Amino acid sequence: MAILNDNQLGAVSGGAAHANGATYYRIAPNDFLGNIAQLFGTTPYAIQQLNPGVIKNIDVIRAGDVIRVR
Repeated sequence: MAILNDNQLGAVSGGAAHANGATYYRIAPNDFLGNIAQLFGTTPYAIQQLNPGVIKNIDVIRAGDVIRVR
């Protein structure tokens, strides 16, 4: 996984960046996986599979975490 800095993701939550053909998203306060998935045209389960070490339960995500969405 590529390491992205705040300039690449945007200093505020909810930023997205692309690296090595993948898209990463910084979870914002009040986000939930269903909305993030809809924003990127995927499913919560697909995002969970891309982030097995970060998202163990699709109902529990933390603001500030950076997740791969594609």
